[in-house]
Amino acid sequence: MAASGPGTTNLVTGVANAHADSAPLVALGGSSPVGVYGRGGFQEVDQLAIMKPITRWAERVYDPARIPEYIACAFREASGVMGNPPGPVYLDLPGDILYGSADDALVQFPNPVEDRVRAMADPVAVDRAAALIRKASKPLIIAGSGVFWSDATEELQKFAEATNIPVLTTPQGRGAIPEDHELAPWQARSKAFRESDVLVVVGTRANYILSHLSESRFNSDARVVNINVDGLEMHRNRQPDVSLIGDAKRVLQQILDHFGEEPLEPAWADWVKALTSNHQERNIKNEEAMSTDAVPVHPLRLCKEVRDFAGRDAVLVVDGQEILTYGRQSIPTYTPRRRLNSGVFGTMGVGLPFGVGAKVAKPDAQVIVLHGDGSFGLAAMELDTAARHNIAIVVVISLNGGWTADPQGDKPGRYLGYTRFDEVAKTLGCHGEYVENPADIHGALQRATASGKPAVVNVRTDGNAQASTIPFTAYTT
Repeated sequence: MAASGPGTTNLVTGVANAHADSAPLVALGGSSPVGVYGRGGFQEVDQLAIMKPITRWAERVYDPARIPEYIACAFREASGVMGNPPGPVYLDLPGDILYGSADDALVQFPNPVEDRVRAMADPVAVDRAAALIRKASKPLIIAGSGVFWSDATEELQKFAEATNIPVLTTPQGRGAIPEDHELAPWQARSKAFRESDVLVVVGTRANYILSHLSESRFNSDARVVNINVDGLEMHRNRQPDVSLIGDAKRVLQQILDHFGEEPLEPAWADWVKALTSNHQERNIKNEEAMSTDAVPVHPLRLCKEVRDFAGRDAVLVVDGQEILTYGRQSIPTYTPRRRLNSGVFGTMGVGLPFGVGAKVAKPDAQVIVLHGDGSFGLAAMELDTAARHNIAIVVVISLNGGWTADPQGDKPGRYLGYTRFDEVAKTLGCHGEYVENPADIHGALQRATASGKPAVVNVRTDGNAQASTIPFTAYTT
């Protein structure tokens, strides 16, 4: 919710982030009175026009009696219960409407949001998809956050186990299958993408996160089975060989019915072994790199300490640049809906707010936010929110002194200094600790958790440590 004018325009980045992530969100904005539109009223701006391009649905209320109707419609549209993708919606509420009155006899209160309509795919297309999978020699499942919104994690794992097909996820889909599962060789990602001959893409888009499924990263001869509730995503960037338009939970069950739930003895057993071997080799190398005792602390060592401290069901939120990449490469997720990050839109500053929201939603869960120092600064005063409401999250900051790594020392505007965010936390009534030695991180995490307060563990890290990743700006390669 937000007040009119700048209050509502402050919602724009959050709404746009939700739109990029297909995340259900209801945004309500007050606005200047309808009666003075076009006359330069207080905080007058066309908020509806601003919100329409970044929402699934946006409307304005002109009659107080219809507010319940519009609210019900907003929740239906946001949650995707009618078989559409979920996403953000916006409802504009002018001041003279909010302060108006209505005859109770004219007000209708709709029933609560009904159960989700779960569309099934065309059975003929399902037959074709199953036949294509059976002919594969190196099949691969790629799952995204649509699996969560469809509540399809159980079906995904059953399908993978019944067919012995390995599963990789997008960053937003982490935890859709436990990442210590024998069919989750997440460290062998590059090899799997490059060599797979049949891609089963479930609940995600062929956007830059997956290099648009382009030949620069994927086998150009690979056949594609695309499962998505949104038909508009079917032919974006790479045309599928089979399009399965429907709810991921239902469609995965349809395909599973073809194979049964008993594991196959497929032709791709050697492929699974090769990916597993590659995954294990990379894990050994990563573990060596993560075990460094160097001072300043290497970000990978910080990731190791967070990984080893976090419980299997912990909620991990990661936000930043170097630390985001290092965390993605080194910290697994074992449980659905326990990993949050800045997402497709790349919105920095979401870490602490996401952590606060996660703890409110799951008060009994261990919630850890792993932040870069730059990204933390963008929303640092949410510590005050956490303190006022006693929201006991643990925020771990990779304090590398600025934006990104600085191996050359000549990036204009990069340097932020080594701010004592731990002291800021104490001033706001939170627990705060400053760490320079890697051996001290674990004890600091223990004390932060035991404090029962919102806590900041501020760890000075190597400002020259630069993570390697696929450049997101390489759109044409």
